[in-house]
Amino acid sequence: MAKILYPFSIAYRALSALDRKVSAPRCLDAPVISVGNLTWGGTGKTPLVIELLKFLVKNNLKPVVLTRGYGRSGKIPLLLKNGAPKVNPANSGDEPLLIAKSVPEACVIVAADRYAAALSFRNKINPDVYVLDDGFQHWKIKRDLDIVCINASNPFGNGMLIPAGSLREKPSALKRAGLIIITNSDTVCAKRLLELKKEISKYSKAPVAFTYYGGLQYKKIDLKTNFNFKLLKNSKTAAISGIGFSEGFRKSVEKTGIVCEKFISLKDHKKYDKKMLEKIFASAGKESYFITTSKDAVKINAVLDEKNKKRVAVLTAAPQFKNGKEIWEKTILRKIKKR
Repeated sequence: MAKILYPFSIAYRALSALDRKVSAPRCLDAPVISVGNLTWGGTGKTPLVIELLKFLVKNNLKPVVLTRGYGRSGKIPLLLKNGAPKVNPANSGDEPLLIAKSVPEACVIVAADRYAAALSFRNKINPDVYVLDDGFQHWKIKRDLDIVCINASNPFGNGMLIPAGSLREKPSALKRAGLIIITNSDTVCAKRLLELKKEISKYSKAPVAFTYYGGLQYKKIDLKTNFNFKLLKNSKTAAISGIGFSEGFRKSVEKTGIVCEKFISLKDHKKYDKKMLEKIFASAGKESYFITTSKDAVKINAVLDEKNKKRVAVLTAAPQFKNGKEIWEKTILRKIKKR
């Protein structure tokens, strides 16, 4: 299949090069930190954006996220504030809403033209720093720091560009990175991590940090209150996810000691509807419980009936630094102060 799609990958590369050539990067009036990746999904970008926002808030900074809102039905630019309690994920996109709920101190701007939207909302929010979500291939905004996420389990896919492979750019693009984060570092052996770091050094001189998912907690579907862990431990459970790296979610569930009878893996950014969920819940039995991800939870919560919501436990996780946390913090603060 990859060989068949290869001509389309050549076309993709040509169009990407043209897009970059005709896009003149423009400056915003506050520092811009981009968090992106080389591959199509599954690198842990969104959890890292959330971790970055929490770090910025902790340092008394007012961050604003600029995001496209992949898959959303709404076209009008949105400003999500104070946790976006009344926003429907269909209008905002799943990841922007999750980010807003996870860090209510931060504002999230959702728009196709992120530069224009930043200017439009500027006087309403007065940001200290912008976080450009999924920004490594976004050429229209100049940034002060490019953070790139690489999944240790599948760093470069089959080495081919979309659609023959999962790469959005060749690894040589890492020369633009200012900081590289190897995510899911606990899913491969130490030898493989060293090999990956050595491979990255061929393309970039940027510092490298390693993270894994920890701080695992089960929350109710509102993401605010804790779920009764004993109910999961003593009942039949199934798991459902629509994320880029479902295997990582499966392993996180296993870490908590829960043995699921079924794992339902859907495509990334899966759109849920009430009928679909009712069918899934009915097939599992009335006494069963479901475990899902935070990203899926914001969508499921919008369409599921109140009775079945009580059967949903959300496994929340946060990036933990295996090493390189000091590099992460110092690099971010240095780039902001330098601006």
